[in-house]
Order: sequence, then structure tokens, then C-alpha cells
Amino acid sequence: MAKALLGHVATPSSLLLEETVILRSRIRALEAEIAALRQERDLLLGDGLRRLTDEVSAPSAPLPA
Repeated sequence: MAKALLGHVATPSSLLLEETVILRSRIRALEAEIAALRQERDLLLGDGLRRLTDEVSAPSAPLPA
């Protein structure tokens, strides 16, 4: 019975193959979008950390009396 099931499942239809190609393409696009968002996040975090470091290291102005 296992051979019958494998034989039935092992012959994918053209529709299934086409859908697989579309889904793999979409996955690649989403992975590229994730990489771009991570890069943007890292740039923003780096910029924010630089600002915080600059604020901490800069001498503060004396408070008015």
C-alpha cells in the first residue's frame, strides 16, 4: 500500500509545480524584504545609539539660576 501511495503522490501535476514555483518566488521576495528591513533597522539603531552617546558625552549647559 505504501508503494501505491508514494506512486500517487510522487507524480505532481503541472498545477502543483506552477504553484510551487510561484510560492518559492514569493518566499525569495519576502526574504529580500526582511533583509532590507533588518538593514534599515540596524542603521536606525546605530544612528540612535550615536545620538545617545553624543548627548551623554557632550558637556551639559549650566542651568539658569
